[in-house]
Amino acid sequence: MTRLVFIGPPGAGKGTQAERLIRERGLLHISTGDLLRNAIKAQSALGVQAKAAVDSGRLVPDEVVIGLVEEGLENAVGRAGYILDGFPRTVAQASALEAHLAEKNLPLDHVMLFDIPLELLEARIKSRSEQSLEAGGSSRSDDNPEVLKRRVEEFIRATAQLSPFYEQRGLLRRIDARQDVEAVAAAIASTIGG
Repeated sequence: MTRLVFIGPPGAGKGTQAERLIRERGLLHISTGDLLRNAIKAQSALGVQAKAAVDSGRLVPDEVVIGLVEEGLENAVGRAGYILDGFPRTVAQASALEAHLAEKNLPLDHVMLFDIPLELLEARIKSRSEQSLEAGGSSRSDDNPEVLKRRVEEFIRATAQLSPFYEQRGLLRRIDARQDVEAVAAAIASTIGG
């Protein structure tokens, strides 16, 4: 079983690489954004708490996000493994995840940090938006320079302490996300084996 966490700013290529691993290795993609949307739509107990936070403009409390991720991890049973995307975002969340996985005797294998400079992110987001518009679609609401800048700043602030947390545990793997899709995929494959 392969157990991975993908960490990186928006536009770093996490989604593209996750899709490859899902297709090629049968991994389950556990996205906290998807978990939150699904729980809110289903009006589960955690979903009701999440909706209250979202509606009031507050961050969804850690205990709600952790509960949703723990539920999501149950879906990985019997699978080849999983990729956690968008979680953890804080050391508190990372510690809770570590404790949950230790209980199950299923520790993480690798935490992939997608390293990429801000100016390249801006170029990628602009290109993604243009391609979407050319294909007759609409650009994503977060595909503009101001929103990107805020999201990158939030990423840096929220995840700055995660790197040392996972480095101390020998789990952090830095991926040079400036490379093309194939080179990044090869770097990930080299790290996780197989």
